[in-house]
Amino acid sequence: MKLKLNLLLAASAALLLAGCEKDGGGVIIPVAETRGYWILGEGTLGNENSTLYYYDLTTQSATDRFTEANPGEAVGNTANDMKIYGSKLYVAVDQSNQVLVVDAVSGRLLERLDMGQADGSDREPRAVACAGGKAFVSLYSGEVARIDTTTFEVDYVSCHGSSRWNEGIAAVNEQVLAVAQSRQEGNTVTLIDIPSFTVQGQVTVPTNPSELAVTKDGDVYLATWGDYATEGPALHKLDLTARSYTTIPGVEVLRIAIHGGTLYGVNTTYAPPTFDPVGSLVRVDLSTHAVEKMVENRPGSFNGVNVNPLTGYLYVMQVDADYSTSTILPFDNEGKPLSPITDIGRAVNTVAFRNTRLK
Repeated sequence: MKLKLNLLLAASAALLLAGCEKDGGGVIIPVAETRGYWILGEGTLGNENSTLYYYDLTTQSATDRFTEANPGEAVGNTANDMKIYGSKLYVAVDQSNQVLVVDAVSGRLLERLDMGQADGSDREPRAVACAGGKAFVSLYSGEVARIDTTTFEVDYVSCHGSSRWNEGIAAVNEQVLAVAQSRQEGNTVTLIDIPSFTVQGQVTVPTNPSELAVTKDGDVYLATWGDYATEGPALHKLDLTARSYTTIPGVEVLRIAIHGGTLYGVNTTYAPPTFDPVGSLVRVDLSTHAVEKMVENRPGSFNGVNVNPLTGYLYVMQVDADYSTSTILPFDNEGKPLSPITDIGRAVNTVAFRNTRLK
C-alpha cells in the first residue's frame, strides 16, 4: 500500500537533511541525512495484526515493507515499541512474547527471539533501549532482557522494584539504564549499571511511572500516569545521584520525547458525555518550564510522540476511537503543522528514523 502526500509535506521532506559540520577549511559539509522512518502499529489486542510500515522520503510514500520482505510472516500480536541500533531494528511484540530483529533497510526478518520463561510463562516485552553494543528490553515479568546485537544471545536481570510491570526504559550516557515499574502499585524507577548489568538502586517516584526520556546531557525526565482516580498524569525530572525527583507543575502528559532543550508531551482524555478520546500536545521549555499548548482537544487517542534527532521534526501518532484508523501528525522544527499522513497501519504508536551517515 502506498500513500501520496501533497506538496506541503513534500517540501518538508526536502528539509530533512541535517547534521552539518565544518571541515578544516570552514566549508560546511553534510554528515548525515534521514532516508525515511519505520512506523509501528500495535494492532488490536488478541489479534496477529500488528504492522510495520516504512515511509520513504525519496519516494514520499509508505509501504508495508515488513510484509513485502517477509511473505507469510506476521509482525505479531500487540507490537509495543521499537528502536533502530546500528543496522538493525528491534521490535518488542508484547502478546506474541517476542522481540523481532529486522534489517533496518530492507525490512527482512533476521531473528525472532522468544521471551518465554523456563516454566512456559510469558515475559511480555514492552519497551526497547540500546547502548554499549546491546539492546535492552523491559519485561512485564519484572526483568530486563539484554540482547547481544551480533549473536542475538539473551540474558536477563531481575528488577521488580515496587511492581513487576516494567514499562519505560532509557539509557543514560551509555552507563545506566532507568526502568519504570508501572501500574497503580508501581512507584519506582530501577537503575541498572550497563557494563555489569546489575541493579544499582531505585528512585521512589509518584504512582504509575511509565515513560522516560533523556537529554543529550543526561538529564532524565519521567511521565507518570497516576492511579486513574485521584492522581492524574504528571511530568518529573529525576536526579539519579540523589535518588530523588522534582515535579514540573502544570504538565499532564502520558508520552514524551525530547529534542535539545525542549520536551514534547501528549495526553489523551475522555470527556463526558460521550467519553470519546481527545488528544492534546504540549511543548515544554526545559530551562524555564514554560508550557505551550500546540494541539488541544483533537478527536482520537494520541498514542505516541517522536522527534527526529537530526531535524527536530515532530511526529504525533493519532488513533481513532475504534482503533481502525491511524494518522501521523507531523510538525516542522518550528512547530508548524504539516499535512497528516494516513494509510500507515493499524493503531500506530511509534516511529523510528533511519538516519544514515553520508559517505
